Amino acid sequence: MAMIYCRECGARHSDKAKACPKCGYTSEETLSKKVNELVNGKSMVVYLILAWFLGIFGAHRFYAGKTGSAVAMLLMSTLGFFLIVPVVISAIWALVDIIVGICNINTPEKIFVKK
Repeated sequence: MAMIYCRECGARHSDKAKACPKCGYTSEETLSKKVNELVNGKSMVVYLILAWFLGIFGAHRFYAGKTGSAVAMLLMSTLGFFLIVPVVISAIWALVDIIVGICNINTPEKIFVKK
């Protein structure tokens, strides 16, 4: 057991404590558990796989709970299949979502809609 300093108030406490006994500041491990609870058990890995393989159809956005933009991507890629421009826009949109997903892999609360 090691003694650490609280990031909020500077008081010393055990590294096993879930929160600072003086100010109540929550440790990083507890925060990451709370983040997992916030996103309702959805996985960033599944999100990225859906974005990679079915991204132009908006499957990853349906998974993330963003149904409005997912429907827009689905309509652009299916109804605009005979026109190249909507499909290209949908593909670029999916590529941007992949990049944003990779950049936020440790902060899934920025990707998933909270219920």
